[in-house]
Amino acid sequence: MSDALFSQVQAGANLKKAETVDKSGPVIDKDVHVKENNHGALLKELSTDHKLNKAETVDKSGPVIEKDVHVKENNRGALLGEIKAKAAN
Repeated sequence: MSDALFSQVQAGANLKKAETVDKSGPVIDKDVHVKENNHGALLKELSTDHKLNKAETVDKSGPVIEKDVHVKENNRGALLGEIKAKAAN
């Protein structure tokens, strides 16, 4: 850095007075009133034991496989061999 520039930096600069308007705070209307929350009491109530009633449900989410449906062995290897044999001819 040159000596002239360094001396200017050390001398500082004269800054003008700046007027600021801080609008960062929350705007709360005059008719709004904040009540005390009772989270402690709510958490205490939730942590105690509660008696639950039994619920009757009908679960239809499982797959329905008819009785006459049977799963056979996969013969994919034989099928691929047959395709290769026909392609070779």
